[in-house]
Amino acid sequence: MILMPSYRNLVDMLTQRAHSSGRAVYANFLNSDGELAEQLTFRELNQAACQIGASLREQGLAGRTVLLLFLPGLDYIRAFFGCLYAGAIPVPAYPPTGTKDLQRLGKIALDCQAGAILSNSGLLPQVTGWQSGLGVTWDVPRICVDHLLWTDTPEAFVPFQAQPDDVAFLQYTSGSTGRPKGVVVSHANLLANFAQILQGFLRDHPMVDWLEELRSVCWLPPFHDMGLIGGILTPIFAGAQVTLMAPMTFLRRPDVWLKALSVQRAHISGGPNFAYDYCLQKVTDAQLKHLDLSCWKVAYNGAEPIQADVLQRFSARFAGCGFNRNAFFPCYGLAEASLFVSGAQGGRGARTLAADQFALQQGRFVAPGSKSVDPHQDLVSSGRIAEGTAVRIVQPDTRLPCAEGEVGEIWVHGPSVAQGYWGKPALSESTFQARIAREHSSQEHSSQAHPSQAFLRTGDLGFRWQDQLYVTGRIKELIIVAGRNLYPQDIEQTVQASHEDFRRRGGAAFGLPGSGREQLVILQELQRNGNCNNDLAVTAAMAARAVAARHGVLPTVVVLLPLNALPRTSSGKLQRVEARQRYQDGTLKSLHVWRSGSHREPRKVEPERHAGTEVLMHLDWQEALCLDVQLWVAEKLDVELHHVSLDATFADMGMDSVEAVELVERLQDRIGRPIPVIEMLRYPTVRVLIEHLAEERRQHELLRQECEETFDLGVE
Repeated sequence: MILMPSYRNLVDMLTQRAHSSGRAVYANFLNSDGELAEQLTFRELNQAACQIGASLREQGLAGRTVLLLFLPGLDYIRAFFGCLYAGAIPVPAYPPTGTKDLQRLGKIALDCQAGAILSNSGLLPQVTGWQSGLGVTWDVPRICVDHLLWTDTPEAFVPFQAQPDDVAFLQYTSGSTGRPKGVVVSHANLLANFAQILQGFLRDHPMVDWLEELRSVCWLPPFHDMGLIGGILTPIFAGAQVTLMAPMTFLRRPDVWLKALSVQRAHISGGPNFAYDYCLQKVTDAQLKHLDLSCWKVAYNGAEPIQADVLQRFSARFAGCGFNRNAFFPCYGLAEASLFVSGAQGGRGARTLAADQFALQQGRFVAPGSKSVDPHQDLVSSGRIAEGTAVRIVQPDTRLPCAEGEVGEIWVHGPSVAQGYWGKPALSESTFQARIAREHSSQEHSSQAHPSQAFLRTGDLGFRWQDQLYVTGRIKELIIVAGRNLYPQDIEQTVQASHEDFRRRGGAAFGLPGSGREQLVILQELQRNGNCNNDLAVTAAMAARAVAARHGVLPTVVVLLPLNALPRTSSGKLQRVEARQRYQDGTLKSLHVWRSGSHREPRKVEPERHAGTEVLMHLDWQEALCLDVQLWVAEKLDVELHHVSLDATFADMGMDSVEAVELVERLQDRIGRPIPVIEMLRYPTVRVLIEHLAEERRQHELLRQECEETFDLGVE
């Protein structure tokens, strides 16, 4: 059994590591091609934290919140610990790429009342522009960490040593209401969660003799809990080495992630369910030949519903590269519990449970009979509860405990549960201080938690079965039709499997009050390459019939939408509540609306012939590139050409992150060079970026002409 280290706080954690393992490499950062761009040892990180911390303290920022705005990279980690060393409270955020992102950043800045914005020289000019658009009325200094790293640390400087219950940082959740909430995470919360994560990985699967021998790879966003806590901070706790890359690198080339695992001989890596599905779509057979994934012992999967078929297909596809299906580590957690709540048994792989579909709709688990022909659903277990944590399944309305196999709200009690929401005492009280009804304190499993203890209400639904936790959905997204509990993700998966033109993870199902009973409404995006000649009425009817056959409920409305019409969070999660609101407001642009009982003539959508395709050759380079981009985006979004504005940012054009990557690659092919992320931030709209590229091209042409003229004169 591997012993966990003991620290007083995160500053003590890093300083101890710097003294005991100072010269050891803590982090590698890879560029977009998967090549090593920068390295950082524990000692170098400690030194940088001292330099930044001393300066922040001199500027009076001890005890203040500091907004961190960085592209993924090692400067972000230096700044995070610099804040801790100064006694400031870091607030991770992400550089906005569109209007919605900028508005969210403004809400975070106002909510936490940031005392400063910390960034680096590569991004600081853009930060100035963003700050002017935040709409804040107080002056917030902008601090460049590059300059601080050239300063000498005063000999008298002593890093701030926080108490265990002091605030370590604020983790702002994406939320679905547009009102981000800052989760107050303490040093004690984090240290407990680091230990729980490693115990979950190693408890039944000791892959190394010493924690320091562990190697991990992470591409997840550093401003989200899984990327920051799981990917960046836990390796410091363990004294292990991590290889990092930007999320955009993964989206452009997911093979870089798998190649890094192979080259670094990493034991631990993972991501949401979509990451494994994305690899299945993008990694080629030729790339498979260069992978050796036999080193991969923990492939964690969390942050969104886990699909059994994706795990099965990934295992089959990558088995030839040495991937062992027993490496799968499905897990469950949330920012309000720091990160990790439960996880699979290490080395045993994903555990699935066949559940009778109709019984699950009634709020209970029943295994289908051996000869049953009724629909069933394969649920993936989120594993066993973390050591020291108690989980109860509770009826959300009565607060009475549920029996084993009965679906209720997941309540969590333990050392990793955060203190509350920043500046929101009433909401914190109702969310983090829930108590189970006293008259039922004699329930089973009462050994770990007394009924007087406070629990975190997660808002997630699930049940316990044979010591395993199964997550079934969200309370606020639960659909109740004719007494049946329907989970939106189940409905959406059924719809997307019913027709090849439906985009996977591009649907939203929800309930609305109707005459006599709840009405089931389904919104579904079409694939960007979907066949527009298909009879959309027939296509929508196929989806409705599939739902009725599998779930026993006929949808009231099925709305077919163009690509990326549905709202999503910064991390790509679907916002069902916001989608429902937009449907009710009538602000969604639909391609077809199917209604149960409707016998109207089906409407066919004819593909648009984009005028101007034939005249590209007659335009100058800049105009040609603008029209080329418009044509490409119009085709991707399945909209008419005049709906594509090049004065929008890449994010505001309605594309998701994958399509934005494809567009950038298209531009790179046209100009013959890479376009760094920082260049896209400096020239945020498509038109402005093309104008910049055209001016660059013109300058190069002038320089070439001057060189030719000079050469001609020299010859004469």
